[in-house]
Amino acid sequence: MQNVEVTHKTFILTPLAAYDEGMYAALLIVRKPDGTQRATKELGRFYSALEACTFAIAHGMTEIDASRLPEPDWQPRETSQGTRQGV
Repeated sequence: MQNVEVTHKTFILTPLAAYDEGMYAALLIVRKPDGTQRATKELGRFYSALEACTFAIAHGMTEIDASRLPEPDWQPRETSQGTRQGV
Protein backbone atom coordinates (compact mmCIF):
# COMPACT_ATOMS: atom_id res chain seq x y z
CA MET A 1 0.00 0.00 0.00
CA GLN A 2 2.56 2.55 -1.17
CA ASN A 3 1.90 6.04 -2.49
CA VAL A 4 -1.71 6.06 -1.32
CA GLU A 5 -3.47 9.34 -0.68
CA VAL A 6 -7.00 9.51 0.69
CA THR A 7 -9.06 12.70 0.61
CA HIS A 8 -11.38 13.14 3.58
CA LYS A 9 -13.33 16.39 4.01
CA THR A 10 -10.74 18.37 2.00
CA PHE A 11 -7.84 16.95 4.05
CA ILE A 12 -5.35 14.64 2.31
CA LEU A 13 -4.19 11.64 4.33
CA THR A 14 -1.03 9.76 3.35
CA PRO A 15 -0.45 6.60 5.40
CA LEU A 16 3.02 5.15 5.92
CA ALA A 17 4.08 1.70 7.07
CA ALA A 18 7.69 1.52 8.25
CA TYR A 19 9.14 -1.99 8.66
CA ASP A 20 11.02 -2.40 11.91
CA GLU A 21 12.03 -5.56 13.76
CA GLY A 22 9.46 -7.84 12.12
CA MET A 23 6.49 -5.46 12.43
CA TYR A 24 5.16 -2.40 10.60
CA ALA A 25 4.89 0.94 12.39
CA ALA A 26 1.86 3.00 11.31
CA LEU A 27 2.38 6.72 10.67
CA LEU A 28 0.32 9.32 8.89
CA ILE A 29 0.92 12.58 7.04
CA VAL A 30 -2.05 14.97 7.19
CA ARG A 31 -2.25 17.83 4.69
CA LYS A 32 -4.74 20.54 5.64
CA PRO A 33 -6.82 22.42 3.05
CA ASP A 34 -4.39 25.38 3.28
CA GLY A 35 -1.51 23.08 2.24
CA THR A 36 0.26 22.80 5.58
CA GLN A 37 1.31 19.29 6.54
CA ARG A 38 2.13 17.44 9.71
CA ALA A 39 3.21 13.91 10.50
CA THR A 40 1.95 11.84 13.40
CA LYS A 41 4.10 9.98 15.82
CA GLU A 42 3.98 6.20 15.59
CA LEU A 43 0.32 5.19 15.88
CA GLY A 44 0.91 1.51 16.58
CA ARG A 45 2.64 -1.65 15.29
CA PHE A 46 1.05 -4.20 12.99
CA TYR A 47 1.90 -7.53 11.36
CA SER A 48 1.36 -6.24 7.81
CA ALA A 49 1.83 -3.00 5.92
CA LEU A 50 -1.81 -3.11 4.85
CA GLU A 51 -3.01 -3.28 8.46
CA ALA A 52 -0.72 -0.39 9.43
CA CYS A 53 -1.89 1.84 6.57
CA THR A 54 -5.55 0.98 7.09
CA PHE A 55 -5.27 1.90 10.77
CA ALA A 56 -3.44 5.16 9.97
CA ILE A 57 -6.19 6.24 7.56
CA ALA A 58 -8.93 5.35 10.05
CA HIS A 59 -7.07 7.29 12.75
CA GLY A 60 -6.77 10.36 10.53
CA MET A 61 -10.45 10.28 9.55
CA THR A 62 -11.45 10.02 13.20
CA GLU A 63 -9.30 13.04 14.12
CA ILE A 64 -10.78 15.10 11.28
CA ASP A 65 -14.36 14.10 12.11
CA ALA A 66 -13.81 15.00 15.75
CA SER A 67 -12.30 18.36 14.65
CA ARG A 68 -9.40 17.99 17.01
CA LEU A 69 -6.29 17.74 14.91
CA PRO A 70 -3.23 18.01 17.14
CA GLU A 71 -1.05 21.05 16.71
CA PRO A 72 2.55 21.52 17.81
CA ASP A 73 2.69 22.07 21.57
CA TRP A 74 4.80 25.22 21.13
CA GLN A 75 4.13 28.54 19.46
CA PRO A 76 6.75 30.95 18.14
CA ARG A 77 7.05 34.20 20.07
CA GLU A 78 9.03 37.37 19.57
CA THR A 79 12.07 37.85 21.78
CA SER A 80 13.37 41.21 22.95
CA GLN A 81 15.85 41.14 20.03
CA GLY A 82 13.00 40.76 17.53
CA THR A 83 13.81 37.12 16.71
CA ARG A 84 11.33 34.27 16.94
CA GLN A 85 11.72 31.55 19.53
CA GLY A 86 9.67 28.42 20.30
CA VAL A 87 7.69 28.46 23.53
